[in-house]
Amino acid sequence: MLVKRMDLNRLELSLTNKCNSQCIYCQADAGPWQNEVMEVSDAHNYLSETAKVADLKSFLLFGGEPMLYPTRAFAIFKKAQQLSIPKIGMLTNGIWGKEKAEAEELAEKLKDSGLNVLGVSVDAFHLQFIPLEYPRNSAEAAVKAGIEQVTWNVAVLESLDGANHYDRLTNHILKELKPVGIEAHVHKVSAAGRALRTMPQYFQKTPLDGPCEGETPMENTVKNPRSITIEPSGEVDICWHLSIGNAKETPLSRIIGNYDWRKNPMIKTLAEEGPTGLLKQYSSRAGRFKKSAYINKCHLCVEVRRVIDPE
Repeated sequence: MLVKRMDLNRLELSLTNKCNSQCIYCQADAGPWQNEVMEVSDAHNYLSETAKVADLKSFLLFGGEPMLYPTRAFAIFKKAQQLSIPKIGMLTNGIWGKEKAEAEELAEKLKDSGLNVLGVSVDAFHLQFIPLEYPRNSAEAAVKAGIEQVTWNVAVLESLDGANHYDRLTNHILKELKPVGIEAHVHKVSAAGRALRTMPQYFQKTPLDGPCEGETPMENTVKNPRSITIEPSGEVDICWHLSIGNAKETPLSRIIGNYDWRKNPMIKTLAEEGPTGLLKQYSSRAGRFKKSAYINKCHLCVEVRRVIDPE
């Protein structure tokens, strides 16, 4: 019998890293040139395996843009519904709202497949690639279809009142979308992925020392993860590309059930000392790192791990 080692209540699946957009802040570095996509059979397996060992309260499908593969998305949501997961969600950029009639048809299928939480991304970054009418049509169609919780998913650099160009434009966008009548979930852009290359000047540096305790971008704790994210490759992450196994190689229920942060040297170091502990532990390979070059613990952690564990 498997021993429960993490109080897991949320499963997230990255359906694909392909996206019609290439937003300059994207954590996943998604774009039109990417081509990884998760098979429905794998997604069903991950859901079933997780449900064996965890009382899932919520499930999220994201990307990339999951609605580039709507048939797969419907099939995955139906499985989550069969497993009686209370909150079944998706993040989308609303590209499927190009035509109102088609958007309404897709929204009905999403509702029928079990989706009850929908976040539609709108901000200055997405507007560079997607006309505002597309996410507006998608959101209105979702509301009309009766999807319980429909919100705008909004990325800002500072806040909606920020003085920078991006936040000012995002504020204007939300005012234009106010007639839709849904709330906005606002989150700050994380110093991760593409944002580090395209807009490092917008991030304020924070201390690098200390253990990892629910840091962004995933806000998970490595000692007792409440959420896991599975990539199309099968990698099971408890933090940003911090894998605890591959669900294509080992049953996911076993990966979850056998998890013990103390038994993984890298995770143990992160839990007790943080990324600066990795610098000490792997000093022969990490000597090139200068603390002054990194914005926060997450930034340093990801870069150090790329060197000491490139796979």
